[in-house]
Formats: sequence, structure tokens, C-alpha cells
Amino acid sequence: METINRTAITIIPKQPYIEWANSFEDAETYDTPHATTILIPDKYDEFNYEKFIKKIYTHIFEEELESWMADPDVWPKKRDYKTFKKWFDVLCSDMTWDYGDGDIEHDED
Repeated sequence: METINRTAITIIPKQPYIEWANSFEDAETYDTPHATTILIPDKYDEFNYEKFIKKIYTHIFEEELESWMADPDVWPKKRDYKTFKKWFDVLCSDMTWDYGDGDIEHDED
């Protein structure tokens, strides 16, 4: 087992996101809880990770919206930090262990 030099942040959708996701007639029903975990620089730990989240919340918010509905015209117009906090919980894991076998592979976008 090895630790890695990152802080893991887990983004958990709250009721406003779930209601928005379920508002589309032609989409699947959002009924299985899911979460997104991102790795951020380890200098942002459990005491100050929110500083980093405030820098990138727009990107996270849009990625979460796009994961459900790709058309940005149907996304909520108000996507400020206050709305982000209403739509998502953020959980910080200050220690991330790698139990996987082999090297970590990166997909290029």
C-alpha cells in the first residue's frame, strides 16, 4: 500500500440536483446515489480544501450537470458558489491510499 500526494474531494449530489436530474421526461430516473471523487494538490488538506474548491467549483458544477444532461441550455442559469453548495456536499479525504495493482493510467481528453 502506498499513499499518494493528493487530497481526495468527493462531490455528492443533494436534493436540488436530484430534482433537476429527474425533471427531464426523456432521461433516466436519478434513483441510484452516486458521487464523484477528484484529486487536488495535497497542500489543500482537510483544513483548507475549500480554498481550492472555490477556485474550480464552476468546472465541477458544469461537469456534474453535463454528466446527466449534455445540453447546457437546460442547465440552471444560476451557478454561483452559493448554489453549488446547495446542490452538492463536498467531503474531504485528507489521506488517499492506493491499493490498486500496477501503475496508474491516465486517459487523455
